[in-house]
Amino acid sequence: MSGAVQHAEVHGWHLPLPPHRFGCMTHVEILMLLQFIGIAAFAVSGALVAGERQMDWFGVMVLGVIVAVGGGTVRDLLLDVPVFWMAAPWYVLLAGCVALATIPFARFAHRVRRPVAIADAVGLAVFVSLGTRKALEMETSGFVAVVMGVITGIAGGVIRDVLANRTPTILRKEVYALAALCGALLFVFADWMGLPPLLTFWISSGVVLIIRLLAIFYNWSIPTLKVEPGEQD
Repeated sequence: MSGAVQHAEVHGWHLPLPPHRFGCMTHVEILMLLQFIGIAAFAVSGALVAGERQMDWFGVMVLGVIVAVGGGTVRDLLLDVPVFWMAAPWYVLLAGCVALATIPFARFAHRVRRPVAIADAVGLAVFVSLGTRKALEMETSGFVAVVMGVITGIAGGVIRDVLANRTPTILRKEVYALAALCGALLFVFADWMGLPPLLTFWISSGVVLIIRLLAIFYNWSIPTLKVEPGEQD
């Protein structure tokens, strides 16, 4: 029925969606498109790191998949719920295919880093909000929901960097985890205020996306701690 409320499971979150349309797309279609963009961007970022470390094609695929689904996997394990991609294997298949498809274009990596970073920002924004909401649906505290939201967005990249033997991005100057934290905090606050779930989602995602895009275009960074090495005994 055209007036019925749709329900979609997006990244493990059972989302009630009104049947409104934006142009030719429904809420469900927009969320799925954003997920496709985010997963693809995460997979490409993993593949590029694998290329920098001169890994074989299997390593390229592994790192691409880990970035795309690692955060949600860690979240679900911590929440003690079924891992989301086991019920929807297309997450893993899409990430693996995109990572492998990156190989022929690796030589042009320096030209696509900013577009990939922008798409990655979309994925971060969507996954942080979905992860926070899923934790709230499990009736966790607001603090735990914030942690789960941040983990959903950044844990895959941390695992990627550890496997690639490099300092994780979130421990460097990048305004990345901070954007995720702001979005998760805002989601919990908006939910506490009683705002509709869908509106809460868009507000939280929008804040993460805006902060991350500003950091990309204006080279924002967090001050680093610099300690001069002491004399050895």
